Amino acid sequence: MEDFHSIFYSLKEFKIPFNFDIIVGIARGGIIPSSILSFIYEKELFLLWLNLYGEGMPPERVHDKPKLMRPFDHDLSGKRVLLVDDLSRSGETIEFAKKILKEKGASEIKSLVLVGKGDYFLQEFKGCVNFPWKF
Repeated sequence: MEDFHSIFYSLKEFKIPFNFDIIVGIARGGIIPSSILSFIYEKELFLLWLNLYGEGMPPERVHDKPKLMRPFDHDLSGKRVLLVDDLSRSGETIEFAKKILKEKGASEIKSLVLVGKGDYFLQEFKGCVNFPWKF
């Protein structure tokens, strides 16, 4: 997962068994993978700004629980949402995000992460990952 092109082609080849209406990327780590998916699937993209870990390597928790960094003011009534992040170790941020999206009216939410815990994932978490957008 350290080469941008391999990530792009992995996302392009990955068959998502979920018919979704929109994509929500967890910012900041999920911005690039969610943007790639919005181009591939030609779906609208929203960003949900959350924070739990700092930027160091290895990342350290900076909050006790995920924190909403900016208001999410989108009406998702009846929408099926694909929630995207780059990495999910514990699943805490994904679950917090799903709660917010449900409160905004989403009818169904599935998560896709490049590495770690999600409804769909490209790789299992085995340690620190150096994504090309994190330097």
